[in-house]
Amino acid sequence: MDSDAAVGPSRSGEWHVVAKSDQLARENARVQVTADGRYLVVARSGGRLYAFDATCYHMGAPLLHGDIEDVDGHGACITCPWHHYQISMSTGERLYQDMSRKTCTLPKKQRVHEVMEADGEVRVRLSGGGKPPSPPPDVIRPKPHEVDYEWESDRYAFKPPPPSQASQKAPRSGKVFNRGGGRFPPGAFGRGSAGLHPGLVGAGVGREVGRMVADSMRGGDGKAPWAMSRGFAQPPPKAKPALAGEALAEGEELPDAPGDG
Repeated sequence: MDSDAAVGPSRSGEWHVVAKSDQLARENARVQVTADGRYLVVARSGGRLYAFDATCYHMGAPLLHGDIEDVDGHGACITCPWHHYQISMSTGERLYQDMSRKTCTLPKKQRVHEVMEADGEVRVRLSGGGKPPSPPPDVIRPKPHEVDYEWESDRYAFKPPPPSQASQKAPRSGKVFNRGGGRFPPGAFGRGSAGLHPGLVGAGVGREVGRMVADSMRGGDGKAPWAMSRGFAQPPPKAKPALAGEALAEGEELPDAPGDG
């Protein structure tokens, strides 16, 4: 069953009743819930329950309907529906393959939480605490990219995830880019939202997450300097490198080699 549930606030470190056991009885069942203002997904895979932050740490994708598969040596992993990042549901590590095709991990990406069943209820204990109190009105709030988070998914933890649909998949940004001959066509992502993934565009739930993503994108892991401010445009293409033996124009320099982020 895919659904949303909510619980009332309670003190940090307590167990939160987030669902009934029969809601998560079958294999691959999952629900999206909130506990102390934190948005979570609780899912069953291989007969075990898992709880983790509902919004992908990378660029704000909703994980509720992500594909779940068992990865040898790492157990159940959920796949981000936007960029296909695989995330361990038990450790929150991101999985990737190096040049030798060996599976490696990056720690502290998607925060995971304790989960248990008792008396027909599913209970979660937060590992990162509930929503912090709002600062006084005269205090300037830092932008998302200016805050050092212990786990990367913390930046989105208290904002509603973008809408998640199991049967309809928005085109990935790379496909839109390729269809446009290397450029994003005008209006590809909606008015006033150039460069955002289609799932972040539109009214309602997820709009604030979309703004946070735009403010925090700066490089290889979803963070690009040209996306730091609202209303940004795509970066200009780099100069075409000169061929061997071809003279450079006066004042022209070879472009930097692309980095790995």
